[in-house]
Amino acid sequence: MEKMNVAQFATELGLSIQLLLDQLNAAGISKLEPTDFIAEKDKLQLLMYLRSARVEDTKESIEEVGEDGKPVGVEEETIALSNEPFDPDSISIEPKVVAMDLLLRRLRQGSIRLAPNFQRRFVWDEERCSQLIESLMLRIPLPMFYVAANEDGSWDVVDGLQRLTTIRDFLLGGEIGTNGKKTVPDATPFALTNLEFWGARFNNKTFAAIEKDQAHARIVNNIMETEMRFTVINPGTPEEVKRNIFKRINTGGMPLTAQEIRHALYQGQASDFLKELAVNEKFLAATDNSIKDSRMAARELVLRFLAFYIHGDKQYTDDMDVFLSNTMRVINRAPHITDEVMKSIFRNYSTVKIRPFTREVLTSKFELAMERSKMFFKRYAFRKATPGYMRTPINKALFESWANIFAEMSAEDFDALLAKQDRFYSEYLKLLRDDEFDRAISRDSSSVISSLNRYKKLRELINNTLIG
Repeated sequence: MEKMNVAQFATELGLSIQLLLDQLNAAGISKLEPTDFIAEKDKLQLLMYLRSARVEDTKESIEEVGEDGKPVGVEEETIALSNEPFDPDSISIEPKVVAMDLLLRRLRQGSIRLAPNFQRRFVWDEERCSQLIESLMLRIPLPMFYVAANEDGSWDVVDGLQRLTTIRDFLLGGEIGTNGKKTVPDATPFALTNLEFWGARFNNKTFAAIEKDQAHARIVNNIMETEMRFTVINPGTPEEVKRNIFKRINTGGMPLTAQEIRHALYQGQASDFLKELAVNEKFLAATDNSIKDSRMAARELVLRFLAFYIHGDKQYTDDMDVFLSNTMRVINRAPHITDEVMKSIFRNYSTVKIRPFTREVLTSKFELAMERSKMFFKRYAFRKATPGYMRTPINKALFESWANIFAEMSAEDFDALLAKQDRFYSEYLKLLRDDEFDRAISRDSSSVISSLNRYKKLRELINNTLIG
């Protein structure tokens, strides 16, 4: 049998060499270098160790990672893909060729909606932006753009945000209207830099400077006569299909999180409100400033609270993505949530009940929940741990459950519970170690049964503490 060293074994397993070395040494197999020989008995010993470790660590918290690959402070949660049925015939997707003048008109109107706080990790520097403009100057075709069309005729960008932002900034960044103001206030003009082919002629020049020089008329025409290929997802295409398409075709680096996709598709009051509450001082205090929102982990927590508060925990319907997405759509249509609005959002709209709300009421309830969570749990709020034990990442299901329970609890009951913290904690620790409850807040947290079970168990714990 051919001998194998650590480096070769790591390649075979698809692991980094350092990770394999760490696992080998944790298993009691002393290996220090990539060239160290791996015996068959070493492999067997490692396998036995990993099997036993997997059993012991079934409740270990795994954190979501941010744009820098580092933990964001929120426990990872596995959510099944949407299983809501839809009519395949309702999917309407069509290709369009869009001329530059039409594109610029839409950009001036704002009817192509660019979300400046979305996909922050993909923001291009001026060199990369310049290379895109140079492609237009050279008449090199650009990749396909994908947009989702709305009923009002506006387009939400699914894929191509940075390319469209670059075109807008370069061509319209310095454009002044007849009123003496910028035609596109958000556009930021830039000068070309580090061009690969035409650096000697066009480096450090803005579009306005190039356009003024008659010697460059051909280059200006190359840019302004560009035709771009768009794929348009038309209105009427089911929302879950839009989200699935977005996830499949977005080409920017790290895969998008579910909340990033919701943020892109449901811009409006909801996305603004989530952003506002994610930096609320009481939220930051309750979470001990431990969440990085670079990939919208904090906003998803806020949305989970709002979804269960607006709908009530007994109306959850076994599809977390649909539940949260529909909540954003409801908030976007507030305060005019008519029967027609409900029908446009919910398939079984006649059975859906939502609590009347205002932005002010939601903020007040959210802040109350955060204040009480901080007061009661201190640095352990929303975590699968109690004081005296290792602090774990924030758990989404515990955040949503405790926040809603505390938001609804009377001041009298909360004060009474606060006075019996010692009794509460001894029983709460047992609950956190219960296998059924662990499933309800972790790997099976998005099922209806688990959702009902965790609220039931937490309310029983509170009631038993208060009457004990």
